[in-house]
Amino acid sequence: MLEYPLDIRGIILQKININQDYTWVAPFTWNENHHTYMDSLNPEIREKSRLLVESDCNYDARMIPHAAGIAARQGQISLAQSLIEYFLDGTLEDSFLEARALSIITDEKMKVKRLLNPNREWPKGIWNLQDTPAWIIPTFIRRFRKLVSNRAISIISGGHILAPGNWYWIFENNSVIPDEVIPYQNVWNT
Repeated sequence: MLEYPLDIRGIILQKININQDYTWVAPFTWNENHHTYMDSLNPEIREKSRLLVESDCNYDARMIPHAAGIAARQGQISLAQSLIEYFLDGTLEDSFLEARALSIITDEKMKVKRLLNPNREWPKGIWNLQDTPAWIIPTFIRRFRKLVSNRAISIISGGHILAPGNWYWIFENNSVIPDEVIPYQNVWNT
């Protein structure tokens, strides 16, 4: 049985491999290469899929691909699938779906803005976001890199719907891809 990450990559893989048995896993625990799955697609779909993946966590991305990524990371699979279909089709207009996309993006932006509070950094170099679900960390780190610093940091996040508990994320200088994500054990509670 295949494992797919519960993010935009996994939704795309599910769409491509419609007849495969699969199970969802937390995106930060998935170790496979998404690009190897994309090689078999026709060039137009491969390019649109690449745009969908690149739009995830990107404030400057087009609304529908950006919202599809958020919905996928939140586990809203049917919404993510609808947004992807809408993006791939490109000929129809659906004001209801566009309104849902705008709403989900606005919500994510408000959450990330709240998280960029410097009081959440304690001790120095560690951002304590234990009250925040893991799905928002990829967007947080991109905004952090753009607005705050490119230095190495660590983040303590809350859990994921497929990976409960708290998680410790380690990011090197200038990186938005974690070097490591491991279960977090608070040393003061042991």
